[in-house]
Amino acid sequence: MPKQIKKREHTKSEKAGAALAIAAMILGLFFAAALIAFIPELETDSRSIQLTKAVILACGYCLFVLLAAASGVFSMFAYRRSHLIGDMIRGFFSFLSAFLALLCIRFMLAMFFSGLDKNDLVDKVVGDNSYAQFIKDQGASFACLIIGLSMMLIIGIISIVKLAKR
Repeated sequence: MPKQIKKREHTKSEKAGAALAIAAMILGLFFAAALIAFIPELETDSRSIQLTKAVILACGYCLFVLLAAASGVFSMFAYRRSHLIGDMIRGFFSFLSAFLALLCIRFMLAMFFSGLDKNDLVDKVVGDNSYAQFIKDQGASFACLIIGLSMMLIIGIISIVKLAKR
C-alpha cells in the first residue's frame, strides 16, 4: 500500500499574508472603479471636485497602499519561517505594488485638497504649472498606479488559489 503524503498546513503568517493580499485586491478593484468613474471630472480642467469623491478616493488610495505593504510584511515573515519562494515573491510584488502606488501621491494630494477647496495647498502640490497642465503631466505616475493595481489583482488571485488548494 502506498504511503500517503501529508500536506503541510499553512502558518499563521502565510494565511495573514494571503488574506491581506486578497483584501488589497478587493479594495484595489473598488478603488480602480471609483477612479474610472472620476476620470471625466478630471478632463474638465476644473478645480472644483466634490468633497465626497475626493474623500472616497483618498481613503481608498491610503487603504490600498497600507494593505499592500502589510501583505508584503506578512509574506516576508512567512518566507522567513517557511523558506517557500512563493511567499517571498508575493511579498516582493506586494511591496512593489505599494511603492508604485506611492509614486502617484502628488496626484492624489492634489485631488484631495481640491475636494476640500484648499486652493493654496493645491497650488503648493501642483507647483509652477497650471492645474490642467499638472493633470496632463501625471500620466507616468498614473500609469504606475494602474500597474500597481494590476499586480495586486494578480497577487490576490494567486492568494485565493493558494488558500483554496489546502
